[in-house]
Amino acid sequence: MNPPAGVVWRLLLATAAWGLSFPTAKAVMLAQAAFIPGREEWFHSALILFVRMTLATLIMLIIYGRECAKMGRNEVRQGIELGLFGGVGMLLQTDAQHVISASLSAFFTQFTCVFVPLAIAVRSRIWPTPWVVSASVMVLGGCAILSGVSAGGVSFGRGEWETIAAAGLFTAQILVLGRERYRDNEMRSAATVMFAVKAIVLAPVILAGGGQAAGGGESVLLQVAHAFASGPVLLMTGLLTVFSTVYSYATMVRWQPWVSPVQAGLIYATEPIFATLWALFLPGWFSSLGGFSYTNEVLGGPFFWGASLILGANLLLLGKRRPADGVVA
Repeated sequence: MNPPAGVVWRLLLATAAWGLSFPTAKAVMLAQAAFIPGREEWFHSALILFVRMTLATLIMLIIYGRECAKMGRNEVRQGIELGLFGGVGMLLQTDAQHVISASLSAFFTQFTCVFVPLAIAVRSRIWPTPWVVSASVMVLGGCAILSGVSAGGVSFGRGEWETIAAAGLFTAQILVLGRERYRDNEMRSAATVMFAVKAIVLAPVILAGGGQAAGGGESVLLQVAHAFASGPVLLMTGLLTVFSTVYSYATMVRWQPWVSPVQAGLIYATEPIFATLWALFLPGWFSSLGGFSYTNEVLGGPFFWGASLILGANLLLLGKRRPADGVVA
């Protein structure tokens, strides 16, 4: 059957909330850099991810404590799988951004649109339909245009391979949500475990990056506490935690099983569109709020062409009938 329109809209709203994280997280990292000087960019990236996942775990426990207290082995197992795939994927993606641009990172992350149908084809021994192949090509083309990536401008080094590996792990995360054995799970409990596991995976990175004191001998722990005592940083961290983490991931784990994994991958590929739209006005607002320099983006022809291809791919597949086993759209 076709995915209900309400489910598609819920997943699109979750993706819009993910898109919010790009300009907001960058603004937080710019503010953090002033409070915690002398640290590499990856430390600031990992720190905000760790804080988001830790706070998200606490929020879920407060809101859904009763459900979590009753969770079974299946919910724990699914949460661990989601947390490991997503957490390690985030680590690789963050480390890769040391050596490649954000645009290249965004482009290679969308390889999930290719990996999901390929993984399903290998598992089911049924090759993707021409509709799926066409939609995947359209999404990659649209993301290349949005990111400004050209064939001659890509050389495969550490950053590219790490991001492709991250896309593979994000693919596994999408597939775990579509597994039949987890269909009857209490998904809020599984999401809580997922957030906790991601925080645990990210913790060693924070410890590795904060092993030495900086800036007058003040410990990194005190610097982190100082940074997050700032009103602007608290506000931006709250936006990231509530909307880009709790709401978006909870919506994903709750409603993705209603669409096929291929359709889910295409819906999530709209993330660069939302990220660009948020970046039209949020950087300037955050700059005035936090006292740092971060300029708004400006729309151009590439955005409209890239967005058209990505949205066209979604229209192409979301109207197709889903097979009974949900294998290929």
